[in-house]
Amino acid sequence: MDREQRIQSIIENLAKCQRPALNAIRKASGLSHAQLGMLYLLFYHKQASVKETADYLGVTKSAVTQLADPLAIKEFITRQNDPLDRRIVRMSLTPKGAQELKKIAKLKFTGIRSALKKLDDGELERLYELHKKMAASV
Repeated sequence: MDREQRIQSIIENLAKCQRPALNAIRKASGLSHAQLGMLYLLFYHKQASVKETADYLGVTKSAVTQLADPLAIKEFITRQNDPLDRRIVRMSLTPKGAQELKKIAKLKFTGIRSALKKLDDGELERLYELHKKMAASV
């Protein structure tokens, strides 16, 4: 196996560890992958326009509206017109939406956490040092 194949294999294995938890999250929350992405965008960017959200998710503005409607009904987000330009609609995460993200975050890494618990202390320490080195290079 060459270097690039090893890198790809590591990425795929991490994704495989995480996949069951993500599927459970989507099922339990009733939110699509795109809706979860929208919530995370609003968590990190406090307010985002429909256009910014569409660009981030790689969808049309009308798709953002369709994704946002159920989130607004569940009171996870609010929508308001921009005070400087009423043509622009800005979306924000509500406290209820932030609470939902906290629940999701707890569940999100259960598969990876479970896989890491199977490593002995020496293996975990080596992996920790390698990940620290990787994170420092970003």
